[in-house]
Formats: sequence, C-alpha cells, structure tokens
Amino acid sequence: MPTENPYLLFDVPGGQLAFGDGDLDIWAEHLAWCYRMMGIPDGSTIAVQDYGSSPISFLGSSLLMPGLGRGVAERFDGRFICLDASAERVTLTPALLAQLSVDALVIREDVLELLSAELRKKGFADLAQRTMKTIVVFGDEPPALNPVRLQPSRHFMHVESALLLAPQCVKCDCFHLREGFYEVDGRMIRNLRLAAPPYDLSRGELFRPSHWAAGIHDWCIGWSPRGRGI
Repeated sequence: MPTENPYLLFDVPGGQLAFGDGDLDIWAEHLAWCYRMMGIPDGSTIAVQDYGSSPISFLGSSLLMPGLGRGVAERFDGRFICLDASAERVTLTPALLAQLSVDALVIREDVLELLSAELRKKGFADLAQRTMKTIVVFGDEPPALNPVRLQPSRHFMHVESALLLAPQCVKCDCFHLREGFYEVDGRMIRNLRLAAPPYDLSRGELFRPSHWAAGIHDWCIGWSPRGRGI
C-alpha cells in the first residue's frame, strides 16, 4: 500500500520511496542498529561518503534532515560527518581524515578505489587502515577482493529500491535481515516498514533464523569468503 500523505519522496530505481510521519525515526533507529551489529560502539565518530539522497547520509543526524527527531549521531551520543561521494569531494577526504579522529568510515563501493588511491598518494593509507574501521556499502553482492583498495572491516548491503539495509554481523559474518523490518518468501525479501518493491535475491545464500546467530530471529544472507571479497 502507498504511504498516506508522504512527508518525503525519493526516486529510486524502479519507483519511489515514500516516508510518512514518523518513518524517518524508525529507519534512523534501524540504521543505528545496523552500525552496532557491525561492531561500531556508542560514542563513535562516523564519517559517511555517500550522496545526500541516500538514507545512510540523511539519517545520520537531525541537523541534516528536517522532520527527523533523532538521527544516528543522537542515538549514538557520537558525531556524524557527511561527505559527498562526488569525485571532487572524495579527493578532499584524505586531508579531512588527517585532521579529524574518525572511528568508522562508511563508503560507497564505487568510490572506494578513488579514495584508496588518494590516500596512498598522500601517504595516509596505512594510517587510515590502522586507526579506523572501513565499512563498504554495496548493492546486490559484495565487491571482489582488490588488494589496492582499503580493506574493509565490514560490508553493508544497501538495496535502494527496497530500502534493504543489511549489516554484516561482527559475530557471525552473515548479513542480517532484521526481524520486524523484513520478511523472506523463497528468495524474495519484502520490506515490512515501508511501501517498497520486494527484492529478489539473485546471489548469496539465505539462512533461516537460528539460535546460533547473533540475532536469533533474523533471517541472514551469506556469501562465501571469496564472494564477499576476503
């Protein structure tokens, strides 16, 4: 069903995402949950290199999005730095990382190679790898291993059309489909909190909820180590 009286509309591949009253805070809480699943503790400084229309960016802080009560920064009691993913801005990121203490850099997979090259050029690559976690955001499947890129601490699955946000768990290495946010039918994943098209998982393996998993009621997506670029 379409969202009644949508507060915010975003065009995405295959349609639109419509956020109604209160939806922004629901998804900001979910995004904070994702970061904790990836091992980022409260109080952290998180820098996100993505476009402003991405929920990973605009849910970062209430200072960035009118109508958002508490973003990730407010829920973490931390700091949030929003960095644009245009090539011109990516080339400026090494200088920023040299001046600020960043605990986690969350970056789109398609600009990771450019940032890695800029860090090497300025002599910051080893320092960045030692001092912060790098979380690589991908769409349908994790990127292949590339030794010239910054090596990710975790991967983060984000399918725009379905608003699918699935973090790679720090404990079990699988990508969690949070209970109450997504349901699984065969290989079809449906969003339970927002009117969005279902997502047909083309690759990867689905695992049923298990008491062995970190989120015992979550379905999980798994890839082989080679498939997730390790």
